[in-house]
Amino acid sequence: MKKLLPEKHKQKPQIVVTNLIDVILLLVFFFMITSSFARNQEKLPIDVPKAANATTMETENMTVQIAKNGHIFVAGKSIEMAELTSQIKTWVTNSPDRPIMVEADKDANYGRIIHVLDQIRSFGAVNIGLATRPESK
Repeated sequence: MKKLLPEKHKQKPQIVVTNLIDVILLLVFFFMITSSFARNQEKLPIDVPKAANATTMETENMTVQIAKNGHIFVAGKSIEMAELTSQIKTWVTNSPDRPIMVEADKDANYGRIIHVLDQIRSFGAVNIGLATRPESK
């Protein structure tokens, strides 16, 4: 007996790897590019004072944060003054003009801020900035 329809050969299921490789390659590029922007940006929400002539610092810097209660933070971790001095020493060892940014809460103790600035200067740091935020107009 003749068959009216020809026999179809069943193909085994296959995974097309070409498209998968393209997607994985795009994901790798995406994560490489976005990770280059994530430079040690762990910071606490410090309420810095406003300034009319605030400017933006574009270079990589070390950020020292002083909270309202006087605690000192670097990279989101609370540190003591001895640790701060050792980190500053290693930061400015090869190049004293590497920038250090001090972010102090507007209600922080002024004496504590001056003490931290004095410690930073004692190790030869010359490029020290105080963080502010621009006034809204």
